Amino acid sequence: MMDDITLHCGDALTVLRTLPDESVQCCVTSPPYLNMRDYSIAGQIGLESTVGEYILKLVEVFHEVRRVLRADGTLWLNIDCSYAGGGGFAPNAPSTKESISGKSGIAGALRREGVKPSGQFKSKNVIGIPWILALAMQADGWYLRCDCIWYCKNLPILRTGLDK
Repeated sequence: MMDDITLHCGDALTVLRTLPDESVQCCVTSPPYLNMRDYSIAGQIGLESTVGEYILKLVEVFHEVRRVLRADGTLWLNIDCSYAGGGGFAPNAPSTKESISGKSGIAGALRREGVKPSGQFKSKNVIGIPWILALAMQADGWYLRCDCIWYCKNLPILRTGLDK
């Protein structure tokens, strides 16, 4: 038998801060990936200028997730990686043409400038965002219980299960 399920919509930090401590059993999320889409929302996650800023923002959100998770709660996090430099820009892809013409969100695509993490990584290198985030979350008190690399056509995605 399933308990009632409540779906909360809104800015992640704003909504999380309204929830009582240890009131959630499971959180399943796929936050915006670094520099992949522009949803045209002020303060959105994913358009930070550096990898470090992006990771800090996610850790801030997941710190609140940990606060609201029950002792037996789990977090299921689907996070993608990014490449340094060009960011995988494909000028002939239809969705890229839409993005260049000003559309964003689901109709958008990779940002023209790609991910440029201030010289930390050589162009075309995989940045390792899932690993950097997992280590940062461990430093914030999470337990990393498992990871699963999901091979999706051209791009491996690391799915990470973290516990309180």
